[in-house]
Amino acid sequence: SKARPVDPALKEVLDRFDEVQDSIRTLSAEFTWTTDSTLLKTPMVSRGNFYLTKPRAIRWDFTSPEPMEFVIAHDEYIGYFPKRKKAEKRNFKRWSERVFRYFGLGQGSDELSRVYTISLGDPGDLAGKADLLVLVPRKHRARKKIKDLRIWVGKDSCLPVKVVSTDPSGGRRIIEFRNTLVNPVLAKSLYEVELPADVTITDGFSGLGGSDAGGGSRPAP
Repeated sequence: SKARPVDPALKEVLDRFDEVQDSIRTLSAEFTWTTDSTLLKTPMVSRGNFYLTKPRAIRWDFTSPEPMEFVIAHDEYIGYFPKRKKAEKRNFKRWSERVFRYFGLGQGSDELSRVYTISLGDPGDLAGKADLLVLVPRKHRARKKIKDLRIWVGKDSCLPVKVVSTDPSGGRRIIEFRNTLVNPVLAKSLYEVELPADVTITDGFSGLGGSDAGGGSRPAP
């Protein structure tokens, strides 16, 4: 990769961020997930718990307004909607790495900067508490899906406290993390999803900001 001039303030934030990222094997946190788009009259707010085990396992447990489970592990995505008695599965061998980049989680700045141009932004109401990293996709194809990804990194923890992705139409996905634990003991079974026999399974990726349950949508590269 080409050597690029780095703003000293940015380098300092990325060095601290990388030091913590390198130490992470597992993560858990509570989250609030807000979806704001031109299609919604009011933003949709969901809550739940998040788990990550490196190199490539993620679980999002939504508790409200509707219980839902989304797991990416073993190169497979499973979304489970218990109330609807529906689930979706998709082979994620080609996509699992991209999903991690899509959320800007569990990866160091070297990995992220292969895909994004990174700069510092104004942290707004989190000034003094967090630094803002602004990530813009390098590839034109990726910019059709995601305009930018903004990661607020806590000054003390050096962990993401808020991640906002904006799509070209102005729609936003805002994820705020609380009570984040670094390297908690997480059971491997956490990434197994037990689907009851009466559940209808489709091939899709509507969960985690994919799109319609009819499939066809994939996360931004």
